[in-house]
Amino acid sequence: METRLAAVSELGLRRSSAYDRPVDDAHGRGAVEHTAEAPTSVRYGQALQGVSAIIAPATLLTGIAFYFGWQRVRAFDEYFGLNPGAVGYSTRDYVLNSLNALFLPVVVILVGLIAFALGHAYVTDAQRTGRRSPATLHRLSAAALVFGALLLLVGGLAAFTVFPFHTPYLIATLLPAAGVLLIAHAVDQRERLRGEPPLSTAARVFVALFVAVCLFWAAGLYAETVGRDQAAALARNLDELPAVTLSSSSDLGLDAPGKQKVVDRVAGKTHTYTGLRLLAVNDGTMWLLPQAWKPSAGRLFAVPEAAATGLAFTPAAKQLTGSASAINFSNMTSVEGSSNPPEIHHVGPLKATVGTEGKLIDVYLQNRGKRTLSGIEVAGSLAKPAQAMVTAKSAFCRITGGRFLCKVDPVASGHHAELDVTYQGRGLPKAKLTVSAGGASSVFRPAFSG
Repeated sequence: METRLAAVSELGLRRSSAYDRPVDDAHGRGAVEHTAEAPTSVRYGQALQGVSAIIAPATLLTGIAFYFGWQRVRAFDEYFGLNPGAVGYSTRDYVLNSLNALFLPVVVILVGLIAFALGHAYVTDAQRTGRRSPATLHRLSAAALVFGALLLLVGGLAAFTVFPFHTPYLIATLLPAAGVLLIAHAVDQRERLRGEPPLSTAARVFVALFVAVCLFWAAGLYAETVGRDQAAALARNLDELPAVTLSSSSDLGLDAPGKQKVVDRVAGKTHTYTGLRLLAVNDGTMWLLPQAWKPSAGRLFAVPEAAATGLAFTPAAKQLTGSASAINFSNMTSVEGSSNPPEIHHVGPLKATVGTEGKLIDVYLQNRGKRTLSGIEVAGSLAKPAQAMVTAKSAFCRITGGRFLCKVDPVASGHHAELDVTYQGRGLPKAKLTVSAGGASSVFRPAFSG
């Protein structure tokens, strides 16, 4: 009996020593490292799930786009003295205003995060396969820890404006994020080398949230810079905005100092103002700038459309680039959709072509005669409650609600004139146009399409 107990005890000691003894062969080492890597992958997955549980990816992207667009539009409008709240931008307007300028920072941030992920994967693989000695990995983690702490310190001092000199605005936002990432990576790596558990899921979540806050901050500062730069570029080239000529039965007080003076021609009781550029329009209010507007002493005029008995828009001298304009037609139906076959009528020597494309009516008038043709008029009406908007390069228009009357400048033989008619309002209103020239007239009934 004693012999059997001794044998069992010896067998137990052998099994215990076998489990306690470190595995030296390659197969055993790989198995242990594999089991060590498995919890790490689980922790990464848990960290991502934790962040996703707090902030959904779609919500995060929409929030970044909205915040970026709001900051960009606010900086742009305030440059001209306009409050974005007065214009009434919608959420869609802010998001769309962010897409063009958000591309560059998103690409830079993604490249930086990809580089960090590749570096982390390289160090982890070097540790697992033994391509780098533990001493080398210790030195690398120590260097990453020191460098990360330095970035965090410099970024923090810049954030609190401690430096006596000016620092670029992105230093206070991006350097702390990069520093925290490097510190987290260094601490995680040093724990692994010591055989201790890596960073916890909670620590990874807090690091991710800190980086996200820094990126939000950087996006806001970058958006403000983009908005101001675009506003300054537009101020130097105001011919990129449509020119406005308006008439009123009363004095609107549109005066500007010095060379910015708006021309006010008075004929009887009618005041006709020229030298204005359209910056924004919404809810029946136009925001107008003098042609020679300057940031130092510029004025911005808010004119109700109802105060204008006549209104004409001249197209911009060149196409507006990107989102360099604050013009907002959020309450106007956009010009889009499939085109309809145009109506072609001959009004005396004038060939009138009226076509529609979505919510736009295009009136093309060509003089087929041998002499210059004068006295051309285009009158139209839109069903209520639509309000007409007419853009004409060589005509003066009077607009009252859904009715308008445009007197076209004389058209030389073989030349043409063109008008564009759209509207503000909902639905698809019925339209009627009458083109008159040389004692002849013709009626058009174009149909808007959705």
